Amino acid sequence: MALIDSGRTVSLLRENTSRRIMDPTKLSKNKMLLTGIGEAQVTTIGSFEHEFKIDDENYSLTWHVVPTDKLKFEAVIGSDLLEQASISFTKEGVKFNKYENHAQLMQISAENLQEELDLRHVENRQIKKELEKLIQDYKPEKQHLLTSL
Repeated sequence: MALIDSGRTVSLLRENTSRRIMDPTKLSKNKMLLTGIGEAQVTTIGSFEHEFKIDDENYSLTWHVVPTDKLKFEAVIGSDLLEQASISFTKEGVKFNKYENHAQLMQISAENLQEELDLRHVENRQIKKELEKLIQDYKPEKQHLLTSL
């Protein structure tokens, strides 16, 4: 049985449960010190990436393994699952709604898209040098426009 804890940033698995689903020699040696309610602390044994199914959908999480006696439930699913699905709680139980893999509209900004400014039309060498220096030294800064009513 697993507990869903959206306030926990990592997902946890009891050591005895982890041995049933993966080879213990493949457990990473990355240890974390976790602090919970009442400042109770537990150090993880390691972690591993594991794919699993919920409601016929595939998910993948990094599971942090804790000593068996430190966790009441076999697993605690943390908020890291929310990157892959939304969770609905109803009187019938919990429903996982996996996000579809489709293009999303994002705001993207880029700097210096234009290469060098073409100054071939400037015939005067001195003016051309001054323009090149102005362009080279230019540093754009955000300006705040203040208007009076």
